[in-house]
Amino acid sequence: MFFIPIIICFIPCITGFFIFRFGCKVKTSHLLIAALLGLISVLPIGAIQYVIPDMNILIKHRILYQLLKSIILYGFVEEVIKALMILPLPKKNNSALNFLLISFLFGLTLGCFESVVYYLDKLNLSVTRGGSLLYVQLFERIFSSDLIHMSCAGLCGLFIYTCSQKKARISFFVLAVILHGLYDFFACFKNGLKWFAIPVILLALIECRIKYKAITQDQQE
Repeated sequence: MFFIPIIICFIPCITGFFIFRFGCKVKTSHLLIAALLGLISVLPIGAIQYVIPDMNILIKHRILYQLLKSIILYGFVEEVIKALMILPLPKKNNSALNFLLISFLFGLTLGCFESVVYYLDKLNLSVTRGGSLLYVQLFERIFSSDLIHMSCAGLCGLFIYTCSQKKARISFFVLAVILHGLYDFFACFKNGLKWFAIPVILLALIECRIKYKAITQDQQE
């Protein structure tokens, strides 16, 4: 029973791998590299977030504090690390679509591994309160946290791809930072404001398509 939630956490990553490999014909080696880098990325992200000082001492307004924390800590820091880890992914002979899909798998793997860490952290609480609540939270993360990680990694991936094409689109990276920060800002609330995280996720997915289309149009000109 202990391993079932861990398997559930990795369902999006495994599903994405098979869809991208057999449905979209992305190279297996490229996908495996992306998955490995996604797993590794959790370590520096966790370490940096741990050592960054708490801004609550400087900012007394709760809402402003949470917004800045979400943009800086969860948005900027995580997306910088994502971009750096996506940088080694193979770009030569890869189309913009393939590199986007590779970046998607990178983000999915990162999100899935974070869900495992979340599960292990909440395990003791689930033992005392019952495991059903934990399963609900895991499925919520699959359709929220995993998707925002995937889409923002896609935006970072498209930014890195444009850098290799000598026409860097820094706006792609900035958008990933803002959207990730806004998602975490709304997701931290326990009231009705938390539902605003859903439009942020949808907007991030839509922006991936828009930015991809912009790149392909530039290549055709």
